[in-house]
Amino acid sequence: MNRPLWISPLALIWITSLFLHLAWEMWQAPFYKGMASADHAAAIWVCTKATFGDANIAVTAYLAAALSVRSIHWVSAPPSKPLFFYLLAGLLITILFEYMATDILGRWQYNDQMPTLPLLGTGILPLAQWVVVPVLSLYASRLMYFGMPSMRSYAPSE
Repeated sequence: MNRPLWISPLALIWITSLFLHLAWEMWQAPFYKGMASADHAAAIWVCTKATFGDANIAVTAYLAAALSVRSIHWVSAPPSKPLFFYLLAGLLITILFEYMATDILGRWQYNDQMPTLPLLGTGILPLAQWVVVPVLSLYASRLMYFGMPSMRSYAPSE
């Protein structure tokens, strides 16, 4: 298949992650202190900045998974090994970033409604984000890269 260079798995992962993480960030905003009462534009800006970070984490996690199988195109048929590394890398980065932001740098705090892990204190919603969104992002990227299975029969042969 000849595809333009910009249509790469990394670009698709970044783009799909960007939109999916933005939706998640907006949804979970009320679970952070001050976000429910924040100025609308300020809350959107905070969520947008977080979303760009999330998309970059997704690409980093995808690259970690690619290293595990030595193929940047592992999204074509996601076997369990790269999927495991993709999710693990995203979760570990998230735990580290959430810890740094909440406990060391004081960039944000959870409110009382945010469920947290007992030992780490990491929010359950940010962790769930790094299971749900990456799986959806992989599925969407696959559809964009390879097309719908029912449409493949109409594609010109190479």
